[in-house]
Amino acid sequence: MLEDILYYIGQGLGIVAVALGFISFQMKTPKKILAFQITVAFVFAAHYLFIGAPGAAALNLLAAINNILYFFRAKRGGKGWFEPIFYVVMVTVTTIITWEAWYSIILMFGLYGTAVGLSLSDPQNTRKVMLVKAPLCLIYNALVLSIGGVVYESAVLASAIIGLIRNRKNT
Repeated sequence: MLEDILYYIGQGLGIVAVALGFISFQMKTPKKILAFQITVAFVFAAHYLFIGAPGAAALNLLAAINNILYFFRAKRGGKGWFEPIFYVVMVTVTTIITWEAWYSIILMFGLYGTAVGLSLSDPQNTRKVMLVKAPLCLIYNALVLSIGGVVYESAVLASAIIGLIRNRKNT
């Protein structure tokens, strides 16, 4: 009974995280976007914990830390490879520590895409990386039955495709 209640609370938190994620990209400054994305990561962490996906919960806490690092990276001028390398190493270590099943690898590789995508200065290249990241994370979310995660990654994928089309160079 309590387990069912927590599961439904978790699914509700996933929907809240999706809504916050959509709001984040309406912000006018990178600082505000990152602030919302930090919140999104924390809410998704709680979501995954409640639905029984502890690996994804830990990785979302790591994503919040990563977003905080990128917040300060932007203040330094947005250069350097420390943050992406640190994030890849931490994702790998966290995946090993919180191993759930074979599909943990799918999420790990998807999150590598996040590390690469956030480090690129060309938005079109970032969108291209999201074409790899989003489907991997979408598969993971479908396997752990995360409604919010499936909706969120579907929106990321659609947004990346739309952004690539709208911003393509006319030759």
